[in-house]
Amino acid sequence: MEFNNFHKSYFRAINGAFSRVTEREFFDSQITLTDIEADIVINHFGPENIQIGGVYGDREKARKPFLLYPSLTTVNLNLVFPKSQKSELRLYLSSTKGFKPAANQIWFIFEDERKQLIIGAVDEKIWNSLGQEDPIDEIYQLEIEESLIKFPINDNALREGRIIEVEIGSRKTYKRDPKLAILRFNEARYKCENNPLHETFIAESTKLPYVEAHHFIPIKFQPLFHIPLDNFNNIIALCPNCHRAIHHGVIRHKYELISNLYYKRPEINTFALDYIAQFYNCLEFPNEE
Repeated sequence: MEFNNFHKSYFRAINGAFSRVTEREFFDSQITLTDIEADIVINHFGPENIQIGGVYGDREKARKPFLLYPSLTTVNLNLVFPKSQKSELRLYLSSTKGFKPAANQIWFIFEDERKQLIIGAVDEKIWNSLGQEDPIDEIYQLEIEESLIKFPINDNALREGRIIEVEIGSRKTYKRDPKLAILRFNEARYKCENNPLHETFIAESTKLPYVEAHHFIPIKFQPLFHIPLDNFNNIIALCPNCHRAIHHGVIRHKYELISNLYYKRPEINTFALDYIAQFYNCLEFPNEE
């Protein structure tokens, strides 16, 4: 499958692809590259520089360098067109050379912003949770709580939001206005928008039911959009359990949560459901033989 916007942002890639390693591929220690996988590799090395026929016909030409994710150490793997028509492109896996993912792991290949060709593999549960940590979120929730203590907000002029870049340590991010979240909480009556029947607790600091603010399209993807993602319509009030689940649940559960919110709130379904789901890395894999 081709990298979508989420993967490109996470890996800082200009293109890429991924798929599940089958039992047969693991047993045979080889993967036949298809579609975007083959295009990436052929464009990187040049078709004239890839060995035609068996590896032993020209071992030097067959051997190609890849950078192994995340260490970026070089691994040399054999890559050939096994047939003279160049109708197939075959990559040979080798544990002794440093790359032989296990069956059912997700293997991936991409070119980064420096045009380096990078290859890697991880367990599927790790792949599905990529990029779901947000170290700034805890600060954001505390800012909302502090703003609630100081003054309840009810100012419709704030609803459109603004794009403000800020530096936190060596990391660039986008400022989130706690007042917008309070507007959303007021609108939701301090109930979980996924399911208003979900129980939460009364926060000691505010004496209000505790909910958390979640950006439906995560704010880290602001560079892909011209409008501010920190806006009233993009913010959702969630109970803590649903907020964790939408980031860290299994693929199917994350997708169900996103779908439920998508259809409950017409103002947030400007984009196709699967376009939004990609940002949570929760699109199902197609059936693979």
